[in-house]
Amino acid sequence: MNYAELQAEAIDWMERSGQATKAPLWIKLAEARFNRELGVVELSAGLTGVQASRNVSISALAMERPIALLMSEAGSDEETLTPKAEGTFEYRASTGRPKFWAIDGENIALDCPLDKAYSFRLRYRQRFALSDTVPTNWLLDNHPDLYLAGVLVWGAGYNQDWPNGTIWKQIIEESIPQVRSQIAQSKRGTATVDPALAMVSRGSRYGMQRIG
Repeated sequence: MNYAELQAEAIDWMERSGQATKAPLWIKLAEARFNRELGVVELSAGLTGVQASRNVSISALAMERPIALLMSEAGSDEETLTPKAEGTFEYRASTGRPKFWAIDGENIALDCPLDKAYSFRLRYRQRFALSDTVPTNWLLDNHPDLYLAGVLVWGAGYNQDWPNGTIWKQIIEESIPQVRSQIAQSKRGTATVDPALAMVSRGSRYGMQRIG
């Protein structure tokens, strides 16, 4: 299911063919609750750079904030690029391998135009915010029943259909704890130790103190 299909399903379940324009609002209201109660999920997205361009589009990602950007080319290991704040590093005119990156609107801005179409893997936190340009997300892909129930609660409220609204509300309240647990397990599974903390640990083992 995607954004357009979710709208169509909501109208079909509500049996209200004349309310198609209301469905996007119901979705936004449902997402407000999901973002509030479930928080964000951590995902990876595969991206491909364009030769001679310093920008990589992320317009299709409903990103809450980036975590890391890794770059690779065929037959080589991934390389972690250094994040910087936009406007705090120099742009090189000549093409080459980038070292730094920043988020600039709906693009990743690199410090130089690419000398080839490198592959990138962006690790990021995703919020739930469907749109025509972001037609799906982790929650809709994995739990379309919860998404639909969330939308139908607001559709029932709009139509003052309280009995059906109560049913959808119960489905949400039963599902959210399960999904929240799944998100928490995923975060624990991908948790890593900060390299600086690892150095401190190794330093204390050898009776040394590391600062930095």
